[in-house]
Amino acid sequence: MKSWLNKSLLFFVAALTLMSCEKDEEKLVLREGEAPVLNASTNELVLVKEEAADDAITLTWGKADFGYKAAVTYTLQVDTADNNFETPYNIVMGNNLEKKYTVEELNTLLNKLKYEPEVAHDINIRVKASVSDLVNPVYSEPLTLNVTPYSTFVEPGYVFVPGDYQGWNPGAAPALISVNNDGIYKGVIDFSGTNSRKFKITPERDWDTAYGSGASAGTLSTTGPDIEIATNDPYQLEVNLNTLTWTSKKYSWGLIGDATPGGWATDTNMKYIHEEGVWKLTVPLTAGKIKFRLNDDWGVNYGDDDTSNNLLNQGGADISIAEAGTYDIVLDLENADGSVTYTLTKK
Repeated sequence: MKSWLNKSLLFFVAALTLMSCEKDEEKLVLREGEAPVLNASTNELVLVKEEAADDAITLTWGKADFGYKAAVTYTLQVDTADNNFETPYNIVMGNNLEKKYTVEELNTLLNKLKYEPEVAHDINIRVKASVSDLVNPVYSEPLTLNVTPYSTFVEPGYVFVPGDYQGWNPGAAPALISVNNDGIYKGVIDFSGTNSRKFKITPERDWDTAYGSGASAGTLSTTGPDIEIATNDPYQLEVNLNTLTWTSKKYSWGLIGDATPGGWATDTNMKYIHEEGVWKLTVPLTAGKIKFRLNDDWGVNYGDDDTSNNLLNQGGADISIAEAGTYDIVLDLENADGSVTYTLTKK
């Protein structure tokens, strides 16, 4: 009997010890960490484009302490001063304890956060420290910085393409655009009419300066003859006035499918509307399927995987035409967000 009681007592003590260990371990895992302290080399900055490569600010922070040895991941969080970090912008820093920003890097960050240029803004920055999904992260006290970003907008540049296809009129000629105004101009010109395929390049809407063909293929000269492309089709032109060179490639979009006049064998070509930057076509369609193709080839084609919107997908599903009729069709490849869209309107 005594032996049985001793064994029971030992079992009870062991159980208590095990429970105590488990509770201590649980406390260790769930222990609130000690937050890092964030410091900044300055709290007020006016960013200047001409100083883009210079250092703007250095952020440093100490190590967080969670009471046991663990790999800590630090994340910088940036938010507007009045948003209380509800939707911060996160920059994962790994185990680093410092972040340096150049003027350009900090200005780019503020542009991402949609801060208006040339206006002073208060922004809050803090450091988040985390070790595991099982442990609550800790945060440094936020720092408020007053920063004035600069504008990165560049006024685009243009050259013009007068030619026989439009009556040699520079005042009404379509333009090629240089988005960064860096001397490199691109655009689509439609030479699909019956006139000759000759043209020139003018920096202004006049004949004061006009570039024609240079001494060798693909070069430009202000004293050269008219430039000429190979066929009566839309072409994508690129002109580089830094090197006085130019290139061209056929660039034609068409409609194909058993709903089109050409079936699946022949594309029905669309027309590029330069003023709108879109491709258009008015065409009779039967009930059936259609797709959009580049240069009469399946290498680049667009269909629609989700008919609930007007977005096209490269290589996507055939587009269904439920009802026969004449349709106005618009293809837009120049949306600001990079998407490709279309509309089908039955007349």
